[in-house]
This record gives sequence, structure tokens and C-alpha cells, in this order.
Amino acid sequence: MKDDRLRVSIEDTYVHALGLATYCFAMLEWNVVWCCEKIAPGSINCLADKTAGNIARQFIKIVTAMVPSADQVALHTAATDFKALVETRNGIMHGKPGTDVDGGQRLFRDGAVWTADRLNDAADRFTECSSRLNAMLYGFLA
Repeated sequence: MKDDRLRVSIEDTYVHALGLATYCFAMLEWNVVWCCEKIAPGSINCLADKTAGNIARQFIKIVTAMVPSADQVALHTAATDFKALVETRNGIMHGKPGTDVDGGQRLFRDGAVWTADRLNDAADRFTECSSRLNAMLYGFLA
């Protein structure tokens, strides 16, 4: 029914942190896809429907095949950072809903609670990596 979602008892600040982390990761992922496209034209056609983990593996493969340079090293660092951040994203997106000790509704992964602070920290890490890749995308990859 319309507005049934409003029956879920969850704090707005938590939902905001969760949504922002999700959106920040999506921006990061698409910066990766566009970097791949700049390095290997046509790769976007096979990356758009892949999981983040598969995109990370392909990105590392594409970057590893580049001619060694300072830019290639920076891209490789960002690619390995992205691969690690995929695990963080998976921890969020595949979390299990539950009630925290304070009574609030939260996501849990491997027994650890995804607090709003942890979600905000993840969003910051996603955005930092995304910003580095975006600078490369509009810098030496342009």
C-alpha cells in the first residue's frame, strides 16, 4: 500500500547516512567504469551490467596492462583502493536488519553494527577515492 514504508521505525539521520553512503559508492563505481572506458574504449559495454567486484577486477586488469608511469601507479593505487571499498559496500548492502542496543533499527554485518558514524565514514572513503579518479578522468585520461 502507499506509504507502507513509513511503518518502518527507523531514524531519519540513519536513513540519510545509509542513502548517502549508497549514492557515494554509485558515484565511485561509475568513475571507475568511465576510467576503464577512457583507457580501453568500448569496455563500458561489458562493465555496465557487472557486479562491483567484477568491475574492480576488470579495472585492475586494464590498469595493470597500461605502460608503467606515475599516472599508471596512481591509477593502480586507486584501483586497489576501489577493490577494498567494494568489500565495505558489500558489508553495507548485504547487511542484515536488526535492533541495536539503543533500540534503534540498524544494519549488521558479521556481528558488527553499521552505525550512522560508520556509514558516514564509509561515504567519506567512497568519495575520497571517487574524487581521485574523477581528477584523473578529467586530467591525464581526458
